Amino acid sequence: MSTNTEARPHSLPGDFAGPAWENTSEYPSIASNEFARDLVLVDQLIQQLADLATKLRPSFEPLLAKQANASDEFIEKLHAHAEFDEQARTLLSNLIIFVDCERSIDGQNAEAIRVHAILMKRRARLNSALMPVRLFLTHAPDEVIARYLHHPRTEGNEFALRQARQLAATRLSESEETLLEQMRPHAIDAWGNLYSQISGTLRCTLEGADKRLETIGLAEASGILREGCEARRRSAWYGIQAAWKTHEDSCAAILNGLAGWRLEEYQRRSDLLSVSTSERSTPLDFLELPLHQERISRKSLTAMMTAVEDSREIGRRALRAMARGYGKNQMDPWDLMAPAPNKTQMPVHRSFKEGLKLVREAFAAIDSNMADFVGTMEKNRWIEGRILPNKQHGAFCTQFQKSRTPRVFQTYMGSLADVRILAHELGHAYHAWATRDLPRLQRLYPMSLAETASILAETALADSLAPSTHADLAPDEHTGVQFEIAWQNAEAAAGFLLNIPARFDFEKLFYERRASSQYVTPQELGELTETAWRKWYGNTLSETERQYWMTKLHFSMSRTSFYNFPYTFGYLFSIGLYARRRELGNKFFPMYNALLRDTGRMTVEELTLRHFGEDLTRPEFWQKSLRIVNAQVEHFERLIGQMTK
Repeated sequence: MSTNTEARPHSLPGDFAGPAWENTSEYPSIASNEFARDLVLVDQLIQQLADLATKLRPSFEPLLAKQANASDEFIEKLHAHAEFDEQARTLLSNLIIFVDCERSIDGQNAEAIRVHAILMKRRARLNSALMPVRLFLTHAPDEVIARYLHHPRTEGNEFALRQARQLAATRLSESEETLLEQMRPHAIDAWGNLYSQISGTLRCTLEGADKRLETIGLAEASGILREGCEARRRSAWYGIQAAWKTHEDSCAAILNGLAGWRLEEYQRRSDLLSVSTSERSTPLDFLELPLHQERISRKSLTAMMTAVEDSREIGRRALRAMARGYGKNQMDPWDLMAPAPNKTQMPVHRSFKEGLKLVREAFAAIDSNMADFVGTMEKNRWIEGRILPNKQHGAFCTQFQKSRTPRVFQTYMGSLADVRILAHELGHAYHAWATRDLPRLQRLYPMSLAETASILAETALADSLAPSTHADLAPDEHTGVQFEIAWQNAEAAAGFLLNIPARFDFEKLFYERRASSQYVTPQELGELTETAWRKWYGNTLSETERQYWMTKLHFSMSRTSFYNFPYTFGYLFSIGLYARRRELGNKFFPMYNALLRDTGRMTVEELTLRHFGEDLTRPEFWQKSLRIVNAQVEHFERLIGQMTK
């Protein structure tokens, strides 16, 4: 067997390949004068914020002690501070997003890596400059807050400030909070950056069609897991596992470093509660801040996870039926993202233009404005879909803050799963587009609600591809489309009802172990993965992916932990929302748009009560959506039964 270990670019014919995005409307390049000018402006704004804080600081103590009233001049300075804050955050965010986009398409871009480190230090400096006023507003008397918010510059900050004040009792001193911010780029953020650099440069070796070994980037190898050829999937899966195995000690250090930082921080903040005179006395645990960030109560999360655990057999049945479709007793781990078995003459792959057309049609079925938005994304070249050797794996949507324009990132390889991912990310992008005229803090919605728009877009795609909407298809094509969509629905049921809860349980087990142990070894991390996977998947898999703790990016992100349960929330929430489409008819889109616009200014409980009139803390809310998923799986089982007769 000959060996070719050179990384090679992947080329696709004609318009099959995904497009390159266009970001020069923001900056011509990292080295451009425009980029440098914004960075200089950020530095100037940081200095202005620091100077204003110095002028405001003498008034803080008497106001907090309620020994003085806030003067008009003091309130005016607070408003000026808010304006500088807005400008600085907008510019710095724009710079960071531009550099992150550059790093995402080339994990070996030395200039982007270097400038990213510079920007992380700027972010720490900015947060340090903001700290005095931020802490004051967290603790300030209600009458001062009322005057502060009674102004066009700040009235849109009311919800975000209310959320911040809920954690007032856990805030450290100004010097301690500032020190944490200054250390982040060199500590917890450095761990997350290390993971990104490893994944961006990782090379996977697998066997090609001609039996020659080929070496490709992680993004392309991950894309092969969605291809129809099982031999290729198996080879890619083992190639990915082998590539990550060489970095298991580094990945274990990353997870331990991230968790160690968080647990120490939570402990320090909890220590404040033991001496606090506030009503709050419950110590922070590792779920407190993720729940706060997602704006969901522990009671709602418990209700959802209980309902999902009681219904996990739905996901298991989906996997068993998928296994039968492949002529197996159990699913192999390389089959979990595989397309439907090609039992008809339906094409296995779709060009990018074909895939985008399907998404546009699905959005048009909801409202023409959504279809027009897809056209805007295509026309402005705001979608990145190429196959590149050093490209980051996965998919995401981001938004430039200056222009308030979204960007979508994925590696498009033509499978229906790729089309569904495209719909998912364009759903995120539409959410950003629908809120672009709102104040900045009201455009910052939690992941739990962000996933609502993306998964609803997936559901709309599946609905649009149903045979009843395509009368022009031949009978065998009807069958093929119906089966393909049913397969995707079953795959989603398994993913959101088994994989995501398994990730959640693994992370809980890991944080519990890390809190009681100085270090969790790679072997122990594999055992914790095994425990969580067996609990949720049961006997539906031939083997568990014991290295999932290192192959999944979400566990190694520095800015958030428990990046898992919001997916199941968004899945069930969006299914319940989409189910009302036929009931509401033409009223659905205005209601949907109104809900999206409220996602940055309400908790999920408040949002659900306003737009659904329902209580998230009750299992009944979640059970309604689970019954819809169960019906989808039953339909899939019938199709599999007909196919395997």
